Amino acid sequence: MMKYTVQWLNDKRFRDMEELQVSSVTLPHTTSCDFKNCAECHFRYRHLDDVIESDQTHQKRATLEAPLRYKHLADDERTMVEKLLMGGLPLADVPQSSPKIVRLYVSSAGYDTEAERTAFMLHVYPDMREYCRDQHGIDFQAVDLKWGAETEGIVPMPTEQMCLREIRQCRELSMGPVFLGLIGQKHRRYSPPEEIPGSEFERIYETLVNNDHDVTPLETYYKEDTNVTPIIRRFVLPVDIMDCVIPASSDTLAKLHHLLSTGAELCLKEKSLNQTDYQKYQSSDLHMEGLYELPPDSRADKSLVFIREFSNMDKLQSDSVKGEYIDLDPINQSVDNSSVQELDDIKSTLKFLLPAGNIHESEIEWTGNGLKNPSREEYLKTLSRKMFNSVKSLVDNAVEKRNPLVEDELYNEVLQHHNIAIKLCPNFHGRSEVLAAVKEYLLSETDQPLVICGQAGSGKSSVMAKIALDINVAIQNNDLAMRTAIVCRFLGKTQKTLSAQQLLHSVCHQLAFAMGKYRHEVPSDFKTLKLYFIDLLQRGEFGGMIIILLDSLDVLSTCDNGHKLEWLPSRIAANIKIVVTTSTENKDTVQRLINKCPTNTHELSPFSSTDCEDIVKRLMNSRELAVTYNQWKTIKDSFRASTLPLYVTLVFSEVCRWRSFDDPETTVLGSNVEEIVHSVFDRLEQAHGRRLVSTVLGYITAAKAGLSENELFDILSVDDVLLNDLYVEWHPPIRRFLPRLFTAIKHQLDDYIEEREMDGIFVMCWKCRLFSSVAECRYLGDETFSLQIYTNIADYYLGKWSGARKKPFQYPSALMTKRNIANAESEACRLLPKQPYLFGTSDVDERYNFRKMTQLPHSLMMSARYDDLREKTFCNFDHLYYRIKSSSLQQLLTDIDMFDDRQTALVGDALRMSGSALEMDLHALGVELTGRLIPHIKTYPYIKQLIHQCDLAQQKFCPLVPKCQIYSAPGGPLQYECDVGGNVYCPVDIDVFSSEDGILLTAKPYYSSRVRVWELSRGDPRPDMMMPVGEIHPTRNGKYLNVFQNDRSVKIFKSDCGELHGEVEYGLGTMSDIEVSNKYLVFAIEKGAGPYVIDLQRCVLLHKFSFHTHAVAINPNDTHLTFNSGRTLILYELPLMERRCVAQTSDVPQDIIFISKSLTCFVLTRSKMVESVFFDIFNRKYSTNCILTDLETKECVLSHTEKYLLVRSSKCLYQVDVDTEKIIRKYQQLPNGIFVDPSSQYTGAGFTPEDELIVASRYTYLAVWSAQNGEPLRVLHASISPITKMFTSEAVNKCVSLLEDNSFQVWNLDNLDSDIFHSNEIFPSPVKGLSVSSKSGQVVAFESRVPEAKVMTMNDGRVTDIIQHSLESEDQIKEVAFSPNGRYILTRAYRTSDQDDDNAEWKILRDDILWDMSANRKVYQLQNNRFAIFSKNSELCLMVACQKHSRFDWAENAYSLILLQPDSGNSASLEFSKNTEFVSTPKILTTDMTSYFMCVVQTCMKKESPESFMESVRWHEIRLLVRDLSNAGNECIFLRVQNALPEASETCQFLDAFPVENDNVFLIYGNDVDSYTFDAAFGIVRPQTIEKGALLYNVEKEVCLKHIPSFLEPYTDINHIQFSSRFSAVLDNKMNVYSGSNYKTKCKSETDFASGTACMALDGRYIVGLSSNLREVIVTRASDGYLKGHLFVHGRATCISVGADDRTVAVGCEDGRVLILCLILELSDPVTDVIENFPSRLYVPDSSRPGEKHLIKEDIRRMSCKTPDLVRLSARIQSARAESRRPPSRQMISTAVRVTRQTSQVRSEACVLQ
Repeated sequence: MMKYTVQWLNDKRFRDMEELQVSSVTLPHTTSCDFKNCAECHFRYRHLDDVIESDQTHQKRATLEAPLRYKHLADDERTMVEKLLMGGLPLADVPQSSPKIVRLYVSSAGYDTEAERTAFMLHVYPDMREYCRDQHGIDFQAVDLKWGAETEGIVPMPTEQMCLREIRQCRELSMGPVFLGLIGQKHRRYSPPEEIPGSEFERIYETLVNNDHDVTPLETYYKEDTNVTPIIRRFVLPVDIMDCVIPASSDTLAKLHHLLSTGAELCLKEKSLNQTDYQKYQSSDLHMEGLYELPPDSRADKSLVFIREFSNMDKLQSDSVKGEYIDLDPINQSVDNSSVQELDDIKSTLKFLLPAGNIHESEIEWTGNGLKNPSREEYLKTLSRKMFNSVKSLVDNAVEKRNPLVEDELYNEVLQHHNIAIKLCPNFHGRSEVLAAVKEYLLSETDQPLVICGQAGSGKSSVMAKIALDINVAIQNNDLAMRTAIVCRFLGKTQKTLSAQQLLHSVCHQLAFAMGKYRHEVPSDFKTLKLYFIDLLQRGEFGGMIIILLDSLDVLSTCDNGHKLEWLPSRIAANIKIVVTTSTENKDTVQRLINKCPTNTHELSPFSSTDCEDIVKRLMNSRELAVTYNQWKTIKDSFRASTLPLYVTLVFSEVCRWRSFDDPETTVLGSNVEEIVHSVFDRLEQAHGRRLVSTVLGYITAAKAGLSENELFDILSVDDVLLNDLYVEWHPPIRRFLPRLFTAIKHQLDDYIEEREMDGIFVMCWKCRLFSSVAECRYLGDETFSLQIYTNIADYYLGKWSGARKKPFQYPSALMTKRNIANAESEACRLLPKQPYLFGTSDVDERYNFRKMTQLPHSLMMSARYDDLREKTFCNFDHLYYRIKSSSLQQLLTDIDMFDDRQTALVGDALRMSGSALEMDLHALGVELTGRLIPHIKTYPYIKQLIHQCDLAQQKFCPLVPKCQIYSAPGGPLQYECDVGGNVYCPVDIDVFSSEDGILLTAKPYYSSRVRVWELSRGDPRPDMMMPVGEIHPTRNGKYLNVFQNDRSVKIFKSDCGELHGEVEYGLGTMSDIEVSNKYLVFAIEKGAGPYVIDLQRCVLLHKFSFHTHAVAINPNDTHLTFNSGRTLILYELPLMERRCVAQTSDVPQDIIFISKSLTCFVLTRSKMVESVFFDIFNRKYSTNCILTDLETKECVLSHTEKYLLVRSSKCLYQVDVDTEKIIRKYQQLPNGIFVDPSSQYTGAGFTPEDELIVASRYTYLAVWSAQNGEPLRVLHASISPITKMFTSEAVNKCVSLLEDNSFQVWNLDNLDSDIFHSNEIFPSPVKGLSVSSKSGQVVAFESRVPEAKVMTMNDGRVTDIIQHSLESEDQIKEVAFSPNGRYILTRAYRTSDQDDDNAEWKILRDDILWDMSANRKVYQLQNNRFAIFSKNSELCLMVACQKHSRFDWAENAYSLILLQPDSGNSASLEFSKNTEFVSTPKILTTDMTSYFMCVVQTCMKKESPESFMESVRWHEIRLLVRDLSNAGNECIFLRVQNALPEASETCQFLDAFPVENDNVFLIYGNDVDSYTFDAAFGIVRPQTIEKGALLYNVEKEVCLKHIPSFLEPYTDINHIQFSSRFSAVLDNKMNVYSGSNYKTKCKSETDFASGTACMALDGRYIVGLSSNLREVIVTRASDGYLKGHLFVHGRATCISVGADDRTVAVGCEDGRVLILCLILELSDPVTDVIENFPSRLYVPDSSRPGEKHLIKEDIRRMSCKTPDLVRLSARIQSARAESRRPPSRQMISTAVRVTRQTSQVRSEACVLQ
């Protein structure tokens, strides 16, 4: 075999590139980033952290990677896969794609099998289609071109060529059975062939003439066509003198067939015709299709035959309807015995060729009226079952034998593109200059991609296919000395190349395979994937060269802004080569590529007319075609109008249709591609009818991702307008579309429509976008027709008429008349498949309805069914869940973004916020959406529907349901907030500007060369850009970023890619003022002449002036420049630099603002005076006007429409009307009720687009006023951190605030009418503890930073009260608790203000305050308190105060009991035994009559010496102290274990006591205890390991009710056990669960809970706690440890608490949030029983959105909850300023004197007292 070498790649220089064979390439001037650190994004979303740390151990990585390296394959197969993925696989060895389709051709010998065909369509086809789809995930298609044979003569029957093409296609595509034959008694088809070879025709003609046959019919109907080689005779209907076609009757066709058959038989006898050629004139369709077309080796697996015999043929031959079931001679209408014999021969042959199991015979009795007799129904049912089982068996066998590689996504994707390249490049011609440019690029050491662009139809894809195949062959032949790998993608041709995320995911997997990286580490989310891809290309870690070919970048969808090409780096490693193509019609894409690759761009030019002629000649020679002289002249003339390669292809397509005898009027060519396409459509409509063609092509064009034939036939079957147009003279037994009507159209569109694999099936799409656009304009231009098309598609995927549902219709009047139909109204089942989201029933191998999820949203939107779009898709849980699970979150968001609707936008934003959780566990979708969208439930009905569906889904996935908002919510003014990473801390290093791609934020330290970029409108991080040290100054349109370097030069960079555009050196000098427009950069320097004017586009210094300048300005039109020289203002014209006018200002200008309406500018002078200057350039005059003077003026801001001027002073904003130059209003104070630091100033101000709103920042607030009337609209609180800078945009209605704590916030001002919290954090620091009251529906929580607790309601999670325990910020709250009835709150704090190192009090003592929340008052406060407890009915509160504390002898500690009645506020002091210390926490036992105080105590018994009165003996007694609290005078009762249990030994001592129901107390004691030790820090310490017992004791009756000798385990720590609410279970510190019946049965939970977070719920049947990494809330079943579900925290949790109802769960978080959840286990219907009763779930539709006054009042109320924090912040700021304050300098004093004198001369009315 000859070795093939690609000529254009055969270059010596390829062998001289050894230096590229390195393992790592260093790019010193590229923007390479360390992707290993990319997990820490440059900007960190607050409240949206990753939910789980990844496990990346080596063992796990190796396990995950093994199947992705194809180690499980055989050696030969693995080698083939590696060559396919790397390049070098011989073209002959490239396997065909393995489609997931069974395409079964249904054939028969005659037309007497119509009943069997109908039975197949009615019973076998729908069931088989559903079976294949559900069980194997494959598409089943039955091709029956002859179904509806009764229409012969009404609807044209398929031609022989049409049938052969279809069965060949079935053989190529079907992975299972291909052929199903139906044999009855008819055999022959009496119709002449469509074409006959010329020589064969002449022999037959001559033989018939020699035998005296009339050959006139042959001369009439067959014409010689010399345009093909060899010459053929074509069957052509004659025309009359009016050029109208004369149709041939069936008798005429039968006689013509008989004549040809006779001639062929005579030729066979004369041996002038062989047996094969003779058979064409005698055989049936079954013989041709079944025996000739199927390979012998596959007939057993691909063929099925069903034979029907009549047992009494004699009755049939005498029946009047015998012609329908027996072949009759068309001449004499007698039985055709030769046909009968040939049919018997066919049956014998089939039985010989096929296994017995593939042939099924049935014998029935003829009873008259054929198979239309009702008695034959049983036969048809039996036959249907046989057909189904037989086909099913062959399908199952085929699936079982299928290569497992068909399920490998990467293998299939690469294979598809390889086959696409092969199909695109069979007749490549020319383009040598492009191939040479590609070769030079591959040989060069450039670090840029190569761009090939051209207009639509210029052959870009063919060029890429040629490059790909030639490189592949060069790799195969080792023509390249270095190791080379190739990656090739034709975008838009497969499902995985429609969006940037899918494309990069596939390409990165192939690159990771080639580079030897872990494929399982390839990220899936687009933001990380983009950085990963860039990192791969810039590192180039491959020992050779990698060539990446990406065709048609302009077809990328807008998903994730992938069409903006941010993912394509402008700088790549030297051993990475990228070639991309794009259409020049997409100007944006071309410009972006030129910006990235300014030197590597090549444009494809059209061919010359000579080239076009040569190409057509070559194509004609390859097909052995010819044309007449006039036809060739037509071809040559056509190339004068267009020479596009696509046009040449279409011209050749038309030439293939021409015949030598065609009328010249029919052989015309359009002057361009569009005209040729229109001519093809015209021809189709003329042949098949406009209604049919427009409907069929309309559906194909309207489908977003194409339509399979099955789908098209289904949809056409419910289009009753079309069916009524077709079925006018006949109606089928099943109201469905006849497939053969489409097949005839499809075969005539072979050059225009192609089949692609999409969503797992083959779909029909237009080959070129030009074809699609022409079809769309022609067939979808009518709005009514278009809406109907999209409506039918939507109804199909909604399953509106699927299954057994019958669709109503009306018979057409003509059919009613012809068929005598009385009632026009009817209904019929259309046999459409059901459309669930999930096919099959297996949870292991789930199969998704990709087609529904892809097509339904688009068709609903295009049909303007917006309510259905919300209800059925974007606000439908099943659609969201399965769309993400089957594809990706990015694909779903792309669908959502195409619909401009507020409700769906909220859902999309919620999904974006939930991305990290959904990536880890999609089952979290329900709780994620609910936890974010609950605030919108009262406004939007479809969001309420979605939340209801989420609540239902949570019963299966997670038993925790949010009671209110628990996560960041979309739809509020605050869109998101981020922390800037790195060391960026200086405000001047952060800038926000508008560009073509949106609002960009750049963050760059002055000392750093790395610029971090963030697109703010979508929250999308951009790749970092490398720029020199210095500040960035963007142009107004954001096109260029300018950096001053070393006070000598300006470097100009392109903002979209970071490419250096140019550098301008200007000398030496420090910049003092700068103005940057779209075209020019003007700046002044501090010392020296100026200003300098730089042309940014040409990167040249236009001019340098010789003035000493302080301020410069350029008008918005870039036509004039003004600057000052002292108090003189000079106007110059750009770019001529001609002086036009001079003006004088009152003082030296400090800032100048130019407006575009006229040559007017506003000047802020050094004396803080704002004045206007008007230049009259015609008269060389000027005029000035003083507007205002304010000594603390900071800046002037011109509105976007130039209607207003906003002057920002320290404490005031002035709104100036530009036209009248007068102050129209002042903004001095924020609304009353909002705390503002008196020393704070306005730090920023601006206008929204269209100048509707004024936005200003002051202190920690963002204030919004109406620019029209000055009314305050909102006061938004940014954070407990002052705002240092604020930006607005003229492009989008958003605002960015930069905070002092190195973070920024993005505000969506379109949502000002929404009262939604972005995040429900109640503290700026971690929550340290909380308490839940299910009675009052409240949660109280506290932090450690300040001594405050906040009370929030469970209804909406908002703070209702603030409890300020102390004014001393150093004090710390340690514990909060609700009373059982929820009315009172106890705050317990540690007061550091009372402590000192020399006399430190006991640190377990607390300062306790009891609060009455119903009256918002303090009830009681007690310091140095040890314990505080409530009675069960909340009528009593007992506090244990420490009156004396000894650090040396615990027996000296003294306590008193304070008994409170919270309702009345009364208190009483009770004595406590001396020398007694607490062993357990005290409790109150409440009975029907009284309440008892009880606790286990240890008393020190002392005996003094009589002589010295000193302590001589000490011993300890451990007892249970019980005191009746009904009377202060009641004595304490002390009980020992032996008092309650006489048989107990003397060493048994009490450990703890727990009140239970019915006046009982549960007592725990320990064995072998003498006394307990005392710890100076914590008090009495009980032993951790001890044998324990327990008893149930009745206090009233003083009797032991139950004794448990052995309680728990000896190692169980008594200090850390939990009892369930009804004492049914006990949980210890080792996560052992003990049954309450004997306290011995246990189940150890294997779940890894964080220490001290596990809580019992539902009386101990479940355990709720935090995961060990504190990122999840986990629920397990106590009986067996089974994990019931988990909920992501988004961040880290700090504490957890379960309410008294055993269902309410509250979780405190590190970021200050509190999650309020409900446990919905053990409920018959959780939604009805519990969830629907949540106040947050109640839907009350608002008549209108909240009014402005209501919203601002709510803002003020909300700010009041943060006033203490703001007061403390103000105090810190004032203190810091006092420390840094210094005396004024002499210069400052002199400046103040001068300014005062100037302002005393000219003072504005608007001046304020400073």
